[in-house]
Amino acid sequence: MKKALLILFLSISAMSSAQALNGPESIEWDDANSRWLIGNKGNGTILARSEAGILSNFVTGIPSGPYGIEILGNVLYACEGGFIRGYDLASGSNVFTLNLNGTFLNGLTSDGIGNLYATDFSAKKIFKVDVNAVSFSTLASGLAKTPNGIIYDGENDRCLYVTWGTNAPINAINLTTNAISTVLATTLSNCDGITRDSCGNYYVSSWGNNKLNKFDKSLTGTSTALPGTLSSPADIDTKFGTITDVIGNTNATIP
Repeated sequence: MKKALLILFLSISAMSSAQALNGPESIEWDDANSRWLIGNKGNGTILARSEAGILSNFVTGIPSGPYGIEILGNVLYACEGGFIRGYDLASGSNVFTLNLNGTFLNGLTSDGIGNLYATDFSAKKIFKVDVNAVSFSTLASGLAKTPNGIIYDGENDRCLYVTWGTNAPINAINLTTNAISTVLATTLSNCDGITRDSCGNYYVSSWGNNKLNKFDKSLTGTSTALPGTLSSPADIDTKFGTITDVIGNTNATIP
């Protein structure tokens, strides 16, 4: 029997703390340390936000971005220009650097067992990164739609990714064949982040309607725009709970 969940939203914007947040772009729930990690492209930092809402520096002096961030093992990986860099969760020390020769690495996800998958927004590519071998391969290039946020779907041996532009579909890349397919056509535009809840439902942030949009787990039918108006909502991630899931969202300053 599937559990019914209450979905709460944590919107992270520069208004939360004008002195610390600067262009919040990406967010990741760090379950081991009970905190949110937030990438700030405006000043090259990653902040930690405690459950009490207290902000502190996790990493500073990042050369570019950061954009997409993803925890794998005890390392937080980040898209930084054409590089993937990794930072130890305990100390924030830079423990991984790999040049993918990317143009604008943006979305990032992992399979939980040693591989990252990154989208290149400008070059319209998808990369696979083996963090143990410190190597990468190009899974797809010359994509018809600009890829943005990406999420691993191991049950179906694929990654799902959302796309930029008008009538932006949710697409998939098969991780065995590297074939690209359209999973669901949408009327949304400029989709940025994608996550899912404990029941398998998907959520997509869209700059077109400035909303979080809910899709059922089968990714069929139309989406439901959730209450509340955002401002250029970017990356999203989920803190899973027994009764309540919390979806964190990075959000531009609301006038």
